[in-house]
Amino acid sequence: MAKEKSNYTTITMVERGLQIMDQLFLAEDAMGVTEISQKLNLPKATVYRILNTLQQKNFIKKDEKTDKYELGLIFIQYGEKVKSKLNLKTIAKPFMKNLVEAIGESVNLGIDHEGNVITIYSEEGESSVLVSKLIPVSPLYCSSMGKIFLATMTKEKIKSYFDTNKIQERTMNTITKYEDFMKEREGILREELSYDHEEYEYGLTCIACPIKDKQENIIAALSISGPTSRLKFKEMDDLIKEIRKTGDAISEQIKKTHL
Repeated sequence: MAKEKSNYTTITMVERGLQIMDQLFLAEDAMGVTEISQKLNLPKATVYRILNTLQQKNFIKKDEKTDKYELGLIFIQYGEKVKSKLNLKTIAKPFMKNLVEAIGESVNLGIDHEGNVITIYSEEGESSVLVSKLIPVSPLYCSSMGKIFLATMTKEKIKSYFDTNKIQERTMNTITKYEDFMKEREGILREELSYDHEEYEYGLTCIACPIKDKQENIIAALSISGPTSRLKFKEMDDLIKEIRKTGDAISEQIKKTHL
């Protein structure tokens, strides 16, 4: 029973914190503890404790002269990041649709987030049980999109990645050692292409290329996913040509829109 009470209290405090931030967002001017307490019908002591915590984490800022609070500048960063992701998907979507029509295979758009690839958008091609089982979050070391991001890290960061993460040998082809990845890294950087040769799942092959911004920074990766036998039948060289062309087109559009 004590455990359930603890969980309920934690959720309640989070909800109250969100209510306070929402109130500060809606307010035209900075607000004091008493005003927030009255608006939300919460005890002043509770409001003060929550405000103090949010201030320490830079979610809100306090005017020391007036003892009033307003949202912190960190929300500008959050907003820009969310906007960037939404714009990226919007820009890439028509190009990805055209690529699927050209090759008939599934196409994915992914970003790097805390040591994993997050697939933020996919266009489905011909049916495939293997592709349908893919989850939207995958490790860097055994996915084609992940390798794009991993390869651009410094040698020290790559070494740390392999040392500190639980590297699982998903198939007999999975690269699990730093030294082996560094050999493959040379080709990834040179060709700006990476492959998952049945390293994540037997029978599944993926090809990926980078998506770049105006400063030539890699902000996302584009991949083709499909059954190995079917991709080989369609000629890998043709698929590589198409994904390069699409990746370049998306990057050029991003540069024009100053994303």
